[in-house]
Amino acid sequence: MFIRKSEKKGIITLGILIMALFVLPQAIHKNECPVFLIPYSQFSDTTHSLPPKRLAIELNSADSATLVSIRGIGPYYAKKIMRYREQLGGFHSTRQLKEIKFQHLNIDSLLSCFSANPALIKKKDLDTMSFKSVLHHPYLVYEDVQLIFNAKRKFGKINYSILESQKILPLFKLKKIKPYFK
Repeated sequence: MFIRKSEKKGIITLGILIMALFVLPQAIHKNECPVFLIPYSQFSDTTHSLPPKRLAIELNSADSATLVSIRGIGPYYAKKIMRYREQLGGFHSTRQLKEIKFQHLNIDSLLSCFSANPALIKKKDLDTMSFKSVLHHPYLVYEDVQLIFNAKRKFGKINYSILESQKILPLFKLKKIKPYFK
């Protein structure tokens, strides 16, 4: 098969475009200079310093404006995070953000932007809470709350230590709710 000169130029141009669009960005992403194959840090000008690393945002004290400052989190997702924090009583781990349904956001990539201080969690007193307010906790379902209130009737009062000692709830559930109840 015979290839014309103009077709040969087109194939070469297409090859160069493919290199520019796919191969070079991956090489640059690996912090290497694609042309000289030397580390990017040696190739770049060292007189310009990198911007300072951003401090992690504390989830239990962050307001909506602070959350929106993170790329990918808009007002809708900031509101979801704050609503979930309120339902929980606070975050004891940044991994709890994975429990929120983010449809168009990969929260795994943003976990390093956050920190959680368990000391800021608002512990609630089970003995003074109503059935409905305990039921609003995201880690408890209706049957769990029924077990808790049956134990409250049986023992006269209820707190986390009674739940634990009497094995009112399964161990995995007790571990999950431990940071939130007195």
